[in-house]
Amino acid sequence: MSFYIIVSEGDITLRKKDEVTKELLENILASMEGGIFTIDKNARITTFNRAAEEITGFKKEEVLNKECCDILKSDLCNEACPLKEILETGKTIFNYEIMITSKTGNKIPVNITTSPLRSSNNEIIGAVENFRDLTKHKGLWARLHQERNRAQQYLNIAGVIIVAINDKGVVTLINKKGCDVLGYKEEDIIGKNWFDLCVPERARKERKETFKKVMAGKKEEVEDYENSIVTISGEERIISWHNTTLRDEKGHIIGTLSSGGDITKRKQTEVELIRSEKLASLGQLAASVAHEVNNPLAGILIYTTLLLKKHKEKKLQVEETGNQLLKMKKELERTSRIIRNLLDFSRQSDPTIRQIDLNKVVEAALLLVRHQISLENIRLEMKLGEKLPLVRADFDQIQQVLMNIILNATQAMPEGGTLTIATSVAKGVKIGKSSKKTVRIDIKDTGVGIDEENLSRLFTPFFTTKEKGKGVGLGLPVVHGIIERHKGKIEVASEANVGTTFTIYLEVMDGEKDKNTRCG
Repeated sequence: MSFYIIVSEGDITLRKKDEVTKELLENILASMEGGIFTIDKNARITTFNRAAEEITGFKKEEVLNKECCDILKSDLCNEACPLKEILETGKTIFNYEIMITSKTGNKIPVNITTSPLRSSNNEIIGAVENFRDLTKHKGLWARLHQERNRAQQYLNIAGVIIVAINDKGVVTLINKKGCDVLGYKEEDIIGKNWFDLCVPERARKERKETFKKVMAGKKEEVEDYENSIVTISGEERIISWHNTTLRDEKGHIIGTLSSGGDITKRKQTEVELIRSEKLASLGQLAASVAHEVNNPLAGILIYTTLLLKKHKEKKLQVEETGNQLLKMKKELERTSRIIRNLLDFSRQSDPTIRQIDLNKVVEAALLLVRHQISLENIRLEMKLGEKLPLVRADFDQIQQVLMNIILNATQAMPEGGTLTIATSVAKGVKIGKSSKKTVRIDIKDTGVGIDEENLSRLFTPFFTTKEKGKGVGLGLPVVHGIIERHKGKIEVASEANVGTTFTIYLEVMDGEKDKNTRCG
């Protein structure tokens, strides 16, 4: 168009295009925050806006018609002036950084874009320089970089693994301890998928699915748990994790932040303690079990001798012989149960979590110790709840817990007494940070009791109230460790010369939560 049109009070005023364009251009340039100036083909400055004055310290009148290299003294002036490339190619050069010199002689970092300046017939007549002062940005970036390095140093001196994973499972942060445990360099982990790199193959699919559900908000993140990771050498390490979900400003889940301690050695020690304590329990039971097995075997021997004698004398009677054979069968079945239970208890096997009936665990433990209870002149009272809900636990380890506590109870009643074992449902039991529905087991004795000052030390390794040579103080710490690993709780109440009660709580299986994870 040849004219710029202004409508005012119904009148149309025509002005020449060049006059209006110049006025409009000056207004636009003055209002822009970025520094802008134009140069002609000879690199002489032809316009210089207000922001350019503020950045450089020069006034427009001081720079017009002067070569820009004499005014700004850029580090590119003597190397590769962009004007030459603009005049040759007509292409814009975007976002490059240079140093210019202010009127006071200070060096100023700027980000600049140089574009061709064209005439009305599209001829290149110079260039437009659009630049921003990076001093503040550089300072901010430096401070951010400094803070990041400081934060990384804090993370690196932490004695635990710290790792952040985004919603795709990709590692976005890991500290030195994490790299040391895994055996990788930081650059070999950052940007990689955590599950593909660090999770054992057998558990990879399940953990990925769980993570996806957490990221989608379909499953709540478990704050504390233990699992295995695999190192660069293929070795597996057991890590105790504390987790939290990360959210953006809108509350959307964007990943997880986890801290974890390597408890591999501790777990191995715990396994050895459990095994050694089991052997100690077996030693205590040996005489009792031998006596328990010997009684039915002696009865069977008597019946066998009588039957052989009657058979020899041809005096066998059908009804009497049948009754004697039936008694022998029952005694043999009882003996078999005792031996099988003893073998099950003594076997060295990995923990197997499955759904179990705690009443059956109580009965299995008592099958081994009932005779010893009777030898100590102890009366046994059983108050087992009916139709108890199932719990998820290791049958063998919970049996070991009960055996240990029962044997301690018998030793606490040297003059005899009453041992009461009860099971029931207990709701609203506080375990950790939440209230849970549980099955409760109470083991109560009428023995010598425990002094109040010793109660708090009861689960401390190597602490014992027994006489020297009768205990090393590892039984109850092992018991406590087993219950803790089952996410349960154990409590003790005692009064000197009155008796002691151990109470164990194990969480009831949730049908919906556990329907895909039940076994056995």
